[in-house]
Amino acid sequence: MSTTSTFADEQPRGHAFLKTWAPSFLCVLAGFLSAFTVPIVGQLPVAELLLLLVFPWVIARAVASRGWPTRIQQLGWYKMLVVFIGVMAIGYIMSDLYRGTSGPNLARGWARVAFLGIDLVTMAYLIDGSWARLQVFALTLYIGSVVNACVYGPLYDRWWEFGVGPALIAFALFFCGGIPTVFQVVVAMALGVLSVCLGGRSLGGVSFMAGALLGLRYARGFVRPFAFLAVAGAIVALVFGATQAMEDNPDKITSNLERRSMIETAFEAFVSSPIIGQGSWFTAAKGLRAVEEHRQDIDPTFHGYSDEEARNLSIHSQLLVSLAEGGILGGSFFLFYGAFLAKTLRSLTRSPVPHRAFVFYIVIDGLWNLCMSPFSGGARLTIAMAVCACLLVVLQRQGELSEDFRE
Repeated sequence: MSTTSTFADEQPRGHAFLKTWAPSFLCVLAGFLSAFTVPIVGQLPVAELLLLLVFPWVIARAVASRGWPTRIQQLGWYKMLVVFIGVMAIGYIMSDLYRGTSGPNLARGWARVAFLGIDLVTMAYLIDGSWARLQVFALTLYIGSVVNACVYGPLYDRWWEFGVGPALIAFALFFCGGIPTVFQVVVAMALGVLSVCLGGRSLGGVSFMAGALLGLRYARGFVRPFAFLAVAGAIVALVFGATQAMEDNPDKITSNLERRSMIETAFEAFVSSPIIGQGSWFTAAKGLRAVEEHRQDIDPTFHGYSDEEARNLSIHSQLLVSLAEGGILGGSFFLFYGAFLAKTLRSLTRSPVPHRAFVFYIVIDGLWNLCMSPFSGGARLTIAMAVCACLLVVLQRQGELSEDFRE
């Protein structure tokens, strides 16, 4: 064999490695490492350090191509999300400079926005138009969370809600892909009920709603609006029943009171200054007292947070905390992101995609976290994951991805 022929053979192999195998390997590694953190400007997921290393390559490719290098990054939705991250950054900078935010809080706030942009750009590049790469990232993320729980213990010692539950539901819905839809619906709803019984109300609601929306595709004509109302009513009844059943659980009561006091504080902070915001991590300074006052109003036995608790205090709403900290500009990304998630859910009830129940689970979980989970740590990675899932749905609906799959 000639030297020229050998070199020609090696070029396609090298190209295939860079185009397929390297991104797949990085998705697996980043997914697993998402569950582990290092103390850098707060608790930074190790996966973000990996994505940070890949980020300059993505930007270099974009400069060389005079535009975003992958098809998924060329979609209008992606470009608008990147623009709104820039608007969000402007909102945070304006707010922090106007409020005179302290150095440590300013660094944490700006780093949070910067890494959200890095995660979104790099993950969209790695996943591109591949459902397989999204799936391996998501599944290894859930595996990593289980390993983390086994090594360090689950959050609040709740093994189902913050340990094995999310992973088991995700794997169950993924491996249900290809079987008749009616069985997928039953599995998702059954897992939702099981989660509620085991104390995971939010997890149960997400799983139950994934099954319900999956089944909505078969409700036609005038029946469809009534079916949707029935689903919404069933979810409300499920959550309300779970809340009533766990009224005597001290851990749940404490968690609910804290969540409520934080949300009330964030809402009032935004209303009092909707344009300029209160500055990054305002709860660590002037907002702390407001949270404590709200908590004492609904829980007379509460006597304030310790210094350690105050440092780790994080408002449980990605949307509200960004609006409170950065004003309307600071919250612009999450407002647009929420609209994109809602549009994707509508698309999923009408158009097939591979492992649709699993995709429903990712998107609905993203919508729940938008309203009821903190904007910190690993949340940035799950936001980027949900965005990529939505972008793939857009490509699938436009007929740009393979339709050679069974629902």
